[in-house]
Amino acid sequence: MEGANLPSTNAFDARLGQPPQNLSSDRDSASHQSGAPAKIGNDSNPAPQINGTNQTSYVPRPKRIACVICRKRKLRCDGNKPSCGTCSRLGHDCAYDEVRKKSGPKRGYVKQLEARLAQVETLLKSQDSGDVLQKSPAPTDNTPQPPTSGGFTNDMPYTFACPNTTGDAHPVSLDLLGDLNSAQISLPDNSITSGVDFSWEMIGLGLEEPLPAQDVIDELDDIYFQKIHPSMPILHQPRYYAAMNLAPNMRPPVCLRYIMWALASSVTNKYRTLHPHFYQRARKYAELDQMRGLGESMATVAHAQTWILMSSYEFRMMFFPRAWMSTGHAMRLALMLGLHRLDGSGPAVKMCIAPARDWTEQEERRRSFWVAFCQDRYASVGTGWPMMVDERDILTNLPASDEAFVNSTMQQTYTLSSAMAGENISTLSPLAGLVLIACIFGRNLHHLHRAALDDNDRDLNGGFWRRHRALDNIILNTSLALPSHLRLPEGINDSSVVFLNLCIHSSTICLHQAAIFKAEKNDMPSQIAAEGKRRSIVAADQITSIMKMASHTDLTLKNFTACVGLSGDLLPQLMDQSAFPQRLQEWPRSFQGYPTSHGEMQD
Repeated sequence: MEGANLPSTNAFDARLGQPPQNLSSDRDSASHQSGAPAKIGNDSNPAPQINGTNQTSYVPRPKRIACVICRKRKLRCDGNKPSCGTCSRLGHDCAYDEVRKKSGPKRGYVKQLEARLAQVETLLKSQDSGDVLQKSPAPTDNTPQPPTSGGFTNDMPYTFACPNTTGDAHPVSLDLLGDLNSAQISLPDNSITSGVDFSWEMIGLGLEEPLPAQDVIDELDDIYFQKIHPSMPILHQPRYYAAMNLAPNMRPPVCLRYIMWALASSVTNKYRTLHPHFYQRARKYAELDQMRGLGESMATVAHAQTWILMSSYEFRMMFFPRAWMSTGHAMRLALMLGLHRLDGSGPAVKMCIAPARDWTEQEERRRSFWVAFCQDRYASVGTGWPMMVDERDILTNLPASDEAFVNSTMQQTYTLSSAMAGENISTLSPLAGLVLIACIFGRNLHHLHRAALDDNDRDLNGGFWRRHRALDNIILNTSLALPSHLRLPEGINDSSVVFLNLCIHSSTICLHQAAIFKAEKNDMPSQIAAEGKRRSIVAADQITSIMKMASHTDLTLKNFTACVGLSGDLLPQLMDQSAFPQRLQEWPRSFQGYPTSHGEMQD
């Protein structure tokens, strides 16, 4: 019957857990024809009418506020109070939050998004015009403006792909790169596609300056793995290149890439003027990662590798205070990540990283720890300052061979303590051999600088002389038990093998020089000092022979100068005066062709 009031459906809807349906819209046409006002539900109050011909209106349904539980679970709520139908049916404690939270983006978000989109549009337009580095109109007042003068000129093709595109970064000046005209770098211009890729990477990663062009990146990566990586094989080359093809936020950290490029550019004439700028950027982004959030961004193996390479670069550039601090940074980070206990069980401590996915990733972590360990030992030996890690806390096996690591072939390795005891030395890889020698250097440092109550250096049976004989036996047994691939001349083409043999003889000199000093100080029998001098002369003579043998090998990436310095100081002091003039004439010829200073190493 038209115009009649329909019964309420509230009870039916409540039973179904659905909100009551508004049926007035179905009766509007009938109400208009009969002239009777339509009623909503059981409401006895008629809806107000609007003056006009055949125009009526109804009271709009008030907005319901869903209860807290239904809103949290994304359920439809009928709004009944004190308990809605859903909560009544499920037995939940129903509660209403009378304050409606504002929805939508936060204040200022849209303006920020519009500003960033305007920057991207401006960048694309400027790249289409082919004039990226000289003029780039800014959409807003705070948009960074690339400089029109400074490091880049019109006569030299630009090295970097695109200007800064981070909205919240400080204005960037490419004068930071210095005057590159002296480098005479001739590089092809980048395509628009590569520039856009770098733009989006800068936006995603928050970079404050452009990355190098892709062809420059590829060349520097190749130089790194050809010249730098063999001396510090801590990166898995195939996986590194595979990671570079991932999304920008899944690639290796920017700080790691910059320090790799700094090391690579420092050994090539083409990019030599760029390595200080790459180094500064590597430090900047490594420190920014430390300051982000609570510092959790730096708790990765890649950041430990960054500080290892940073320390190596600083030692080569003779930034010794920074190198000492970077070495400690790398070692502390490796300890925090638990890289010193990868193959053993110890007390339950907090782990900052997930377990390795496979053997290759585990081996990369081993290598990162052991290279940091070697840097810690060599830095302390060079300064006499205490070492950071105690070898008794190490539960990580020695690194496998380079071939097994690159090919992801699982290889059984052994502990440092077993190698120091003379076991399984024949299975050592070149990197494991360097770890063994670094450990011997560390024990020698403890022997000289850690005074014990039972030292009694006046007595041959005292603690000092017992430690001396034990270390001497370890050095002799290690040198005799080395496998053929770690001996000379078979391994003469491997700089790590050459460095290993130099360090063995250097450790002999260090040990016996201390014995000579103690024997002469305490007026001990003359044969003790004579034996120390004899062993030192033999070791120094072996160093000169090795350097003569390795005259064709590139040793600029190894810090062999300390070994050469030891032999150069000892030969004039300890040799027989009658034989010394002839040896003095032969000794300089052994080192012809080798750099003797930092400047010559760069040239």
